Amino acid sequence: MIRLLGLVTLGLTLVLGGCVTETTSTGVAARKSSGDVEKQLQSYIALGVGYIRNQEYQRAKDNLNRAIKLDPRSAHAHTMMGYVFQLEGENDTAEQYFRRSIKLDPDYSLARNNFGAFLFVQKRYEQAAAQLRKASEDQLYAKRSQVFENLGMCYKELERRGEAEQAFTRSVQLNPGQSRALLEMTDIRFQQRNYVEAQGFYSRYNQSARQNARSLWLGVQLARIFDQQDEAASYALLLKNIFPASAEYKAYLDSAR
Repeated sequence: MIRLLGLVTLGLTLVLGGCVTETTSTGVAARKSSGDVEKQLQSYIALGVGYIRNQEYQRAKDNLNRAIKLDPRSAHAHTMMGYVFQLEGENDTAEQYFRRSIKLDPDYSLARNNFGAFLFVQKRYEQAAAQLRKASEDQLYAKRSQVFENLGMCYKELERRGEAEQAFTRSVQLNPGQSRALLEMTDIRFQQRNYVEAQGFYSRYNQSARQNARSLWLGVQLARIFDQQDEAASYALLLKNIFPASAEYKAYLDSAR
């Protein structure tokens, strides 16, 4: 389930236990200070994000702390500080920073998405969903498809299947390449025996993501249904070679008997 996405210059996206946390060096909250202070603030946050990428957490905290001292009302600096403490396993401190960020700017969708991802990891699914629902209302948020994907994961854990399907559907509507949501929709349609739509979602997933044990096993099953023996064999071979100890490979072996 866990996959690290590609790093880019202005930000990185990490999957944490099923939900996605976003970091960016350009998402400073809306409140504007003077030009020089604003540039310095963004510089400190950008350095902090860079050190997060390099897993140099103390240096990240040093720079984010400088940003907070420079502008104590920077919601972005607070949410990034919370993320660093989350990575270090200091969950109580992380939550304090996340909550402070949202208090400073209740409409800051990045903070709510990251706090929702944090709560998801803590298995506090109802609370996570509440944060993500609020973030999903921001129609101008660039990562809105990610928010709906995260929200769908919460509903899935809560066994609210209809709401999970709605969230994943909305995610792929907003971003046709939203890989995790595409895989979830593949599975949902497969379980509903709507194999044509399942195959459509699966084809899109293959174009946007790396295979994992779950996706390969779905690929085997769909290929069998559509009598695509070569594809079924190819997926099965990958499953055997890459994920021989997985539950999915065991299921494949059981199905072949």
